[in-house]
Amino acid sequence: MRFATFNLESFGDDTLNDAALAPRIARLRPVLERLAADVVCLQEVNAQRVPGRPGRGFAALDALLEGTDYAGFHRACGVAEGAAPAERHNLVVLSRYRVIASRAIRHDHVPPPQWHAGTGDAVRDPGGPEARMGDETDPGITFDRPILAVELDAPGRHLHVFNVHLRAPIAAPVAGQKLSATRWKSVSGWAEGYYLAAMKRVGQALELRQAIETVFERDLEAWVLAAGDFNAVTVESALRIVAANVEDTGNLELSPRVMTPVETQIPRQRRYTVLHHGRRHMLDHILASPALLGALGTVEVLNEGLADEMDDSGTEAELGSFHAPLVAGFRI
Repeated sequence: MRFATFNLESFGDDTLNDAALAPRIARLRPVLERLAADVVCLQEVNAQRVPGRPGRGFAALDALLEGTDYAGFHRACGVAEGAAPAERHNLVVLSRYRVIASRAIRHDHVPPPQWHAGTGDAVRDPGGPEARMGDETDPGITFDRPILAVELDAPGRHLHVFNVHLRAPIAAPVAGQKLSATRWKSVSGWAEGYYLAAMKRVGQALELRQAIETVFERDLEAWVLAAGDFNAVTVESALRIVAANVEDTGNLELSPRVMTPVETQIPRQRRYTVLHHGRRHMLDHILASPALLGALGTVEVLNEGLADEMDDSGTEAELGSFHAPLVAGFRI
């Protein structure tokens, strides 16, 4: 089985525009075909308005997959049952294997953290009700995106897949602290926004870990893969929470629950999925349960010619993706 993850970099406009989409398809379709994957976790799949129908659909994704093996794959997307896809940044799993079950997980295991603002024009009394600032804090700090949990009928046994896109390390909005979309009013406001973003990212990681635990509670030998854009490298809190290494838990009896990043098989100099001002970062990951890790074969990151997300911004490089896909083979 070949298993891959790929961030398509905000693929698709508000409505289907064939002319605008064609150059992006020309860049992205060959990459998808090169993956030759049996299961693909996609991030940042935008949904389009459907003329004459309420809600949105994946018309751009359909166009991208047309003429490829993936067009006939089973599909699951990260939306609540009966709901339409979101306008931007949906999670999608494409699978050669039948989808047994799928669901979107968002605050199912982790309630929205409560936070009282330290900056912002709405703050008067830090201990009073006005310390809460609108949508960011009223019901709590809600996560930007759900986790997509999918159970697949893989050869031999069921495969549990978690497709994730964690919050980026970009400061979240703080009321009254932005002069424009890119300019902050104060360092304190920016710092608090950055703290909020980190809280969201680590909270999503905790929810992912708790969702994985529900699988292990039923079967410690389960086949589990967690994949996607984690917006974090392996030494950061988000990845450590998901991995739950024995070095962190201090308990060897918990080793059957460890989730291991497969990219450790890639030579260090090739181990990156994003370039940021020339710096190499491994932000996209596939983590495998022990039962699958023993069947791991080759691991590849398709980062040859990868454009720099900062230095190449505003150029034709934006037609592709600033994320390199990661693919792992398993002998199952």
